[in-house]
Amino acid sequence: MNTRLRFLVAVALVVAAGAWAAIGLSRLEVDSDLESLLPANDPAVEALAGMAQQFGGDPVVVLVEGGGDPLDKDRLPRLLQLEGELSALDDVVATFGPATTLNQIALRVKQLLAELSGQRDALKQAGRTKELAQFERRYGTLLVQAMPAGLPTLSNADFVQSVVKDPKTGKVRPLWRQYLPADETVAIYLRPRENLDEKAAAAMAASVREVLQEDGAVPDGADTTVTGAPVVSVGLADRLRSEVPRLALTAFAVVALALLLVPWTRRRRWRLAPLLVMAGATAGTLGSFGWRDEPLSLGAATFLPIILGLGSYYPVYLSRTGHRRVVLAVAVSSALAFAGLLLSPLPFVAELGYAVPVGLGLVVAFSLLAAWVRPGLLDAAEEPALARNPKLSWSMPRGLAIGVVLVGVLGAGVGWGALAVTDLKTDPQQLLAGLPALEEAVHVEEVVGFSAEVDIRLIGANVLTPEALAWSRTAEQEVVTQFGDRVQPVVTVSGLLSFLGEKPSAEQVEAGVNALPSYVSSAVVSLDRRQALASYGVAWTDLADDRNLMRSLEDALPPPPAGYRVEVSGLPAAAERGYDLVDGERYQASVIALLASAIALVLLLPNRRDALLALLAAAIATGLSIALLVAVIGALNPLTLALGALTAAVGSEFTVLLLAARRAEDPAMQRSVMLAVLLSLGGYGVLLTSSLPVLRELGLALSGSVALSVLIALALATLRAGQPTPPSTVPLSSNSPEAHHEPVHH
Repeated sequence: MNTRLRFLVAVALVVAAGAWAAIGLSRLEVDSDLESLLPANDPAVEALAGMAQQFGGDPVVVLVEGGGDPLDKDRLPRLLQLEGELSALDDVVATFGPATTLNQIALRVKQLLAELSGQRDALKQAGRTKELAQFERRYGTLLVQAMPAGLPTLSNADFVQSVVKDPKTGKVRPLWRQYLPADETVAIYLRPRENLDEKAAAAMAASVREVLQEDGAVPDGADTTVTGAPVVSVGLADRLRSEVPRLALTAFAVVALALLLVPWTRRRRWRLAPLLVMAGATAGTLGSFGWRDEPLSLGAATFLPIILGLGSYYPVYLSRTGHRRVVLAVAVSSALAFAGLLLSPLPFVAELGYAVPVGLGLVVAFSLLAAWVRPGLLDAAEEPALARNPKLSWSMPRGLAIGVVLVGVLGAGVGWGALAVTDLKTDPQQLLAGLPALEEAVHVEEVVGFSAEVDIRLIGANVLTPEALAWSRTAEQEVVTQFGDRVQPVVTVSGLLSFLGEKPSAEQVEAGVNALPSYVSSAVVSLDRRQALASYGVAWTDLADDRNLMRSLEDALPPPPAGYRVEVSGLPAAAERGYDLVDGERYQASVIALLASAIALVLLLPNRRDALLALLAAAIATGLSIALLVAVIGALNPLTLALGALTAAVGSEFTVLLLAARRAEDPAMQRSVMLAVLLSLGGYGVLLTSSLPVLRELGLALSGSVALSVLIALALATLRAGQPTPPSTVPLSSNSPEAHHEPVHH
């Protein structure tokens, strides 16, 4: 096939691929949902989804600080109006706050007192003395206690104070602390509909802030904070939208500078050609996510620099035509090492297990297509005679190589051992540290006492029976008694119906629920009355201190009535489950990556000893990288825990290619490896400039793994070079007389 026809075929393929990628990119969405940080297809996450389906998603918290006593008779009606306006917003399915709760109590008490008075008068007039005596014993105390407080209305300060505050201490009752956590402080909770996407969550948060800015909604001088999981998700999406392009452009510039300064090809004007390959591979990979209808999560910010590193130096490797078999074997090995991440239980890590192998495959395909269209287009630059002399080529002294290997083995042993006991950061708050929206959530945690929600659901045919309500009351008492210092009620079905007394009848329960407005009752009872909810607040710091808190809470619950079952759900429960899964698979990603890489090299390389040496180098470099992270950071997160995939890839890659270069007496290939190191450090080092600590830690891990990998690879290659090599295992190189070179077209 002549050059012109090859060119036309290549153009047709590129246009088709570009159109396919463009359509995929148009369908691509960025996923900022915190569920991407939680284990996929796990019962804990499914329980969280089931809770959201019935009662809505995690609540949005509106905190108002300052502006005077919220229980003041002049402010309370305005607070009631504010809660009503917030409850009317789009995508809000339930609202609970102090004014709304007080108003419902006032209405219900007024109604109840009227009913009791009517029943008492009817019994007295009918002369039913025995029944009247029973009625007096049960409800007489309630009537007497209600009278000193006066008429049950929000304008009656005595009534409000008697309901909210303990008359002996004058402090807010425990049940009201979630609404009135401090002096002159009010917390209002809005539960959004289920499956609220990022755009809807952003619109909802904006609507809440607009309501707060209206005249009279918030007292002068008061500060407001709007937070919660949906708001944090919006903040993460905003940060990713600004962070990812900046990181990509910075890495692009760094890689471009390295390609320009290092004369890796004889054609100066084509030194930046790898950037075209890299851009095409990145667009194609991102487009594939659009075609799969799967959004990109936090992994997008980590995927781009990795592809920038890999995508920029594989065309350099492939410019050494005599080593293409070895390079292709290394590419397959690296792809399989990263593919092991698909087994991760966390979606944003598993995402890399798909994205990197696909991107690497596209890089190799585009590079080979360019070489097929224009043979010699990216041929390596000519080396001066001095550089071609193997005795004078870049090398490591043998004594130093022995020392590096010995120290490396010792350090790797420490790293592999530390992997079993090092602290893991898996919950969303730890992973998103540094995010402004999360800092606001931390502030609310400090004021309210909690920043996450644990939900206990009683599920059965009818959760509004006296037996079910009695169980809910007992369960709440057990939770508060055993975990009151770390867990506090937010809204519970037993608390909402506490005005019915300890042993209400079925008719009284029915009447009590009907007396509540739907937007209040829906916060604790599903529409079909098959699920009753009790929500408790918990601080992420308590979860970090006690990894078994959720399990202990579940064990403390009393057995449900016959025919009912109990589910404990919420972000903390799912995060704890994620920790357990990751904790149980500390070695999985690294070991699978090492074995997959080694197997590919054994099957594809002409020299199997190189594959075994590559496995040794990768194992040492991985252990050293873990030791470095533990020493510098003191903990691992799911991304740095998956570091073994990249270290196995680059450690094997550098070892195999350096061995091939030395065996073929090809210093140009050695220089290609050194250029790859420079490009990798440039691409990965950009992550160190991220505002998110999780990405900065990954940047440190990636950069450190590359530096350690090339050091170990060079030392092992130096030691291996001193041993004789059977002639049959010597691969063809660009400097070997047997190697075939296609003519260079100028």
